Amino acid sequence: MAVIAGVGRALLVAGVCALLASIGVGSASADSASSGSDISVAQSLGDRELTIILRRVTSVPGPLRVDVVTHAGTAAGRLTLAATPTGVSTQSTRPAPGAPTTEAIVELGGTPGMYSATVRMDRAGPWELAVDDGTRVARIPFLVPAQVTSPPERLVYGGFLVAGVLLPVAVVLAIRARRSVWALVPAAGMVAGVAVSVTAALLSASLPLPPQPGGQLDPTFDNVTDPYAVNQPLISDFSRPPVLLTVAGGPVTAGQPGDLDLVLIDAATGAPVDDLVVHDSALVHLLLVGPTGRLSHLHPIRIGPGRYQVQLAAPEAGRYALSAELARRGGGVQMVRAANGFTVLSGAGGPESASAAVHLGGGDKSASTIVDGNQVTVRTTTPVAGVPTTITAEFGDVADLQPWLGMVGHLIMAGPLSSDSEIAAAVQNSPIWGHGHSMGVTSMQGMSDMSGTEMPGMDMTEPAASRGTMLMPPANGESAPDETVAAYGPDVPFTYTFPLAGRYRLWIQVERRYAVLTVPVVVDVAAGARP
Repeated sequence: MAVIAGVGRALLVAGVCALLASIGVGSASADSASSGSDISVAQSLGDRELTIILRRVTSVPGPLRVDVVTHAGTAAGRLTLAATPTGVSTQSTRPAPGAPTTEAIVELGGTPGMYSATVRMDRAGPWELAVDDGTRVARIPFLVPAQVTSPPERLVYGGFLVAGVLLPVAVVLAIRARRSVWALVPAAGMVAGVAVSVTAALLSASLPLPPQPGGQLDPTFDNVTDPYAVNQPLISDFSRPPVLLTVAGGPVTAGQPGDLDLVLIDAATGAPVDDLVVHDSALVHLLLVGPTGRLSHLHPIRIGPGRYQVQLAAPEAGRYALSAELARRGGGVQMVRAANGFTVLSGAGGPESASAAVHLGGGDKSASTIVDGNQVTVRTTTPVAGVPTTITAEFGDVADLQPWLGMVGHLIMAGPLSSDSEIAAAVQNSPIWGHGHSMGVTSMQGMSDMSGTEMPGMDMTEPAASRGTMLMPPANGESAPDETVAAYGPDVPFTYTFPLAGRYRLWIQVERRYAVLTVPVVVDVAAGARP
């Protein structure tokens, strides 16, 4: 009887431990399709400015939905999508990568909005989506994650499996065996299995994640499907050298569409840079400033390793300033400039003057203008070097702005400028060339009181009812709202600290009714007090 009672107590303790582990301990997180989010990539494909959205893949084999967002002025037409696996594998028995495995057609209408198609994914790993308009092909690299079980999770599941198998064995032996002491053997194994599961679950949160394919490592089929493999390089510094940018291709003539080719080279090895990752919904943000101060914010298509191309319809001849913002895998965000910009040749068409810039500073803190039929008011706090300056653009009185490139607003700045006559040359040679963002404003009252400090991008001096809505960044695998959501603004605030005094050129960009509005601003920044 004593033995049976001991066995019963052991079984009771094991059951309690299993219950506590199942309700109080979460499993370790790992890369999986469910933890991914949608990928949004802006593409300047010919004369079309498109946003390609790759929706998350929940399982493989399975569908990948591709949504194409068009903007105002986009011509109707047909796009051919082709998905190609690119990851080299030493284990997969599927067909070798390099050839398209699935295709689909997207019919673009004349109305701006979203158009969709579906392609099939037959494996996890790195892929490339080719978007063909009949003349040009944009090649977008992306990653299909695998549902991976981490080593701690395997121990958790294995321990509970052992405990579940040994539990009925211990009960049967305790009831039917002539010597019930034998029931202690499976009972001890059951307790050990539960102990291993609980220990693994508790320690899993403190274990570091392996290097992430796509974010830190160049992805392959093997490291995507098993990122915990012991043959992964055990390194902690994933930084990569800077990028050198050169302009190639034939000359561009004013008034005539022409192709501008960009070549990206690794500064250390001279090899083509083919490890760019999507940053702010684009592989490359190309910023062009014309002779009269007109800004073009384009997104070149990837046509090959280290080579990007954009069709440019330059309205005016002369020198153009050129900068590209990009992010290398493991190398962080970089803003690189072409050494001398580039020159557009004179053509048959006459020069097209840029919109008049709003002038702030020197006592003027508010000014209004009209951009493509939209009333815009720009306000600023006193711009002083070394002191945070808040610049707010108000687009009407209705919250109907759409997120563009994942943000409510973009602020591009260059300065201090040495000349007001040759704007492009002054911008190209300016010491500061920045790109900031606004997530909009918030309608949540009392948020500033909760933390005691203001949050960046919020103007807490305005009444709560007029602040509109803030675009919250995605979390826990969720995806940010796409361009079909028109619910932000009308105020778009930016906070920036100008490090030097002088005259700056700024361009504020938002999206409204599927059209990108660009507001040119000139700000005179006063010198700050000397320490």
